Amino acid sequence: MSSLRSTVSVLHPEIMMEFIIVVLLSSLPAVGVTANSQLICSHQPITALPGDDVILPCHLEPPISVSDETVEWTRPDLDPKYIHLHQDGRFIYKTQNPSYNLRTGLFMDGLMTGNVSMKISKVKVSDTGRYQCALPSLQKEASIQLIVREPKVIGSDKPVTVTVGDNVILPCQLEPPFDVTTLTVEWTRDGKYVHVYRSRKDYLTDQDENFRNRTSLFYEEMIRGNISLKLTNVTELDAGSYTCSVPKLESQVWRGFINLTVEPVENRNKGGQTDDISGDTGNNTGAKIGIAFGVIAVIAVIAVVVAVAVLWMKRRNRRQQREAPRDNDAVTIPMLNINTTTDCATPNTTG
Repeated sequence: MSSLRSTVSVLHPEIMMEFIIVVLLSSLPAVGVTANSQLICSHQPITALPGDDVILPCHLEPPISVSDETVEWTRPDLDPKYIHLHQDGRFIYKTQNPSYNLRTGLFMDGLMTGNVSMKISKVKVSDTGRYQCALPSLQKEASIQLIVREPKVIGSDKPVTVTVGDNVILPCQLEPPFDVTTLTVEWTRDGKYVHVYRSRKDYLTDQDENFRNRTSLFYEEMIRGNISLKLTNVTELDAGSYTCSVPKLESQVWRGFINLTVEPVENRNKGGQTDDISGDTGNNTGAKIGIAFGVIAVIAVIAVVVAVAVLWMKRRNRRQQREAPRDNDAVTIPMLNINTTTDCATPNTTG
């Protein structure tokens, strides 16, 4: 009987009122935090290649738990619009757009700290669009843009010309620019590997022997989609059609073509595209300067020899001119006409 009275006293209206007030007061801070929290999604578009896994980042700031809240991810331009619906602590798959079947998910542990980011696996070009994240019970929503690019591999429309012995760059670029540092890049000619880049490093096991130690990529430029090939010490055997490709791309244009023309050394001055970065131009200039000095030296020697010969001839002529008068001045003694008949032969008889 006493226990019944105690139970009744507990249910007394005044005591119940105090209990309700305490509960309400204890809930006020949580309500305040919820009201101040903002749903923040990335302001920058999320870009990806077909086949990649992407995360559309969204979170509450300051963080609060939304494990028991409804989280809606939608694309208003689709029908049905629901991409992922989290309700009553679980995923409601019946409302999901069929094109996203088995490809979306939330981070369940992250919901405790207000992380409502969504992951989409193996994205397609058709996944490109603006996504809406909403927390209906908290009256919060924000949007984020996803762009699934289909870059094209672009080679060169014009033949690349180089002289034997020079270095050359075979241009190849992804448009729009896209980071290919984590992708596979292949260069081939006539079905044989010229250069292979894979897993962030060169993979040259299957490289054609003709190109050993003569090929390289511009690794710092690959983040901007530059997959051009540098070929050093070009030979006539290097001429032909080259193919640059990124096999992972689902684009219809996942490879480009470049024709290389190799000219003999005597055609060096006729123009062409060579790699000036290599420094070979400096070596060629040095060789030309050396040849020029050699020619000048030979001309100088010939000039000295001619000058000496001229001087010697002049001196000889002068000597001959000095000696010539002596021969002309020789005295000529005339012959005397002596009469052999004397007066002694006839006696003088005159007394």
